[in-house]
Amino acid sequence: MRYVKILLFLSLLACSCDNTPEEIPYRKLRFNVPIAATRLNDVGGYEYFTGGISGVVIYRFDMYTFYAYDRACPHDWKEGGQVEMVNSIFLYDSLCGSMFNVLDGSPISGPAESPLRPYSTLLEDEFTLRVYN
Repeated sequence: MRYVKILLFLSLLACSCDNTPEEIPYRKLRFNVPIAATRLNDVGGYEYFTGGISGVVIYRFDMYTFYAYDRACPHDWKEGGQVEMVNSIFLYDSLCGSMFNVLDGSPISGPAESPLRPYSTLLEDEFTLRVYN
């Protein structure tokens, strides 16, 4: 009977382990982008930059709205999973097959359950965009 109790306890302990993926670490980010020198000059344009964990992607939604995300895929960032723009409306990680909405970073399909890490943007003037966290 004692062995049954020990086996039951170990089974419950194994079931209670947290199998959630490890969160992408925080990394301070702050840089300015000269908009005219990039593809961000036009609405619907996007550009990749260095920084963050796996780089940064910035998308221009309209004249005043920009979205910036870390390119690290929340599902497989440790293995090098990195998102790329697809059709200027989705971000796709070819390593795990996850797809994300460019407007809010939320997962649309694939194994990723967490959204992309967003960065804040501020249009300082019509020529300069600040990206930061």
